[in-house]
Amino acid sequence: MASIKDAVEESISDDYAIVKYFLFAIPVFICYLLFAQGNMGLFYFLGFLTGLMLISILISCINNVRNGQNYVLPTFNIFKFGATAFKAIFAVGPILGIGLLLGNLVTQIKIPIPIANIQLIYAIIVWLIIGSIIITSLIIYAKTEHIKDAYNFGLISNTCIDILVAIIFYLPQLALVNVIIVGAAAYIFAITVGLNNPVFIYLCCMALIMNISVTGNYFAQLDYEIVPREENN
Repeated sequence: MASIKDAVEESISDDYAIVKYFLFAIPVFICYLLFAQGNMGLFYFLGFLTGLMLISILISCINNVRNGQNYVLPTFNIFKFGATAFKAIFAVGPILGIGLLLGNLVTQIKIPIPIANIQLIYAIIVWLIIGSIIITSLIIYAKTEHIKDAYNFGLISNTCIDILVAIIFYLPQLALVNVIIVGAAAYIFAITVGLNNPVFIYLCCMALIMNISVTGNYFAQLDYEIVPREENN
């Protein structure tokens, strides 16, 4: 069974993990500063590049853990970040776009059942199913980084619901981890120098990177346990 405990421990004990968290948090922190200053032009530009970096980190973490590497986080390589992110977008982007389009169309259908909030419940179910398909496609792709694997719809349809259930159980656990780690730091800063302190903001940026690393690790565990592959047997 996929374990967030293992994901957190491996992400924290990874070689030079703190150094990597610190480095990867730099562009995130700069984005925060640009947004706080109202410099939206540079914010959107750097935000786009930072988004590519975050996508690349997630894909790399899944790939590293799933393929048995002795490290979780990738090295700080700008060119590899760009290549990995663009390839992932090229692979999963069409599924994401089609999923969003279908979701908007399907949720417009009116459910003729006189039950309170039935339309909201229906929309939630639709978006959960579409989201599970997109995430499953991403997980399957990240193991090999072969674009064709993102479109293995037979494998996706057989595993997406199981992955959805696992993620639903994962999210409260991840929230609890953040309450323990970020919440403790927030309390200390709140009673001392305030939550708008740059050091606390930077720690939150590092926590974002840690969350991505933990999520990538957890997704790799799901791939191993849920997605049937020959090497799993």
